[in-house]
Amino acid sequence: MPKTITIELPEEIHALIESDPSLRCIIEKLVREDVVSYVLSILTMDKLAESSKLTEEDVMKIDKMIKEEIRKKIENEIDR
Repeated sequence: MPKTITIELPEEIHALIESDPSLRCIIEKLVREDVVSYVLSILTMDKLAESSKLTEEDVMKIDKMIKEEIRKKIENEIDR
């Protein structure tokens, strides 16, 4: 059986959603689909990472390399 969760929204947005039943239905559907998709993505990533032999140090090195390459690419674009 489906369960309900509560989210906080700015008052103005809440008022707009509550004032239009069609909009509320669309928003509920979008949020439901996005939450399910996001949770499944996280679970998939967790499952893939479960058997990884990468250490946190490895991840930091890869992160640094990627950022350096991005910086170089941006600098090359600016120098053109």
